[in-house]
Amino acid sequence: MPAHNFYRKWARFYAGETALKKIDAVALVEGKTDKPFWGKIFHHTQNRVRIIAGSETKTQTGGKQECLKYYPFLTRRFFICIDSDYDYVLQSQPAHNVRRFVLQTYTYAIENHYLAANAELQEFLKQYAAIIYPAFLSHLATGSKMKEFNKEFNALISFADRRESSLEALQKNIRKKYPDALPLKPTTLIAGNAGLVPDNTYLFIPAKTLKHKLQCGDDLSFAHFPMNKIIDDISRLTAGQ
Repeated sequence: MPAHNFYRKWARFYAGETALKKIDAVALVEGKTDKPFWGKIFHHTQNRVRIIAGSETKTQTGGKQECLKYYPFLTRRFFICIDSDYDYVLQSQPAHNVRRFVLQTYTYAIENHYLAANAELQEFLKQYAAIIYPAFLSHLATGSKMKEFNKEFNALISFADRRESSLEALQKNIRKKYPDALPLKPTTLIAGNAGLVPDNTYLFIPAKTLKHKLQCGDDLSFAHFPMNKIIDDISRLTAGQ
């Protein structure tokens, strides 16, 4: 069976399940670790959604690219939930949005939302974000590969706790690597339109290592930016807009 027909067949199957199981929708997420995150959100919005991971489908593979293979066949009854990665902050095309039955994190990934939900970390994260901001802008402006930035980013995280001295050490590393003021380039203007400002940079960077180093748990809040965007998208999707 051609791949195109395969994904259309299973998209229709999952959409049809909603009537049999008397639920609102079936949502496909990237992997099993994403299920608790989206499950908490749908519970909060009181939507009856069956969540499946890519590895639980007939393809038995996961990840964002596997989810996007269903893109032409998505509906209000069967949609996908993905990490934005850099797509949102760079306003990449084609745009992933709720009008195409795609829910996204609006942060780099789910780990960023867990960081934002931790009240005890907020002051530290804001200071940290302001320090890392020029490095991140430089990365966006130069278009360096994500793998390269991740390697550099992890090297710049030199702290294992939330001490002031850790921030001072990080500031020295940033100033050494980026001694000059960065020019405002078109890419940074786009990022600003996405809501990126110095004290929330931590929302838009790969945050898995940061979450681990700060020993942040998996609690979730629905009051922080940009969780409101996700909640609004779910409201529009279920209303058929």
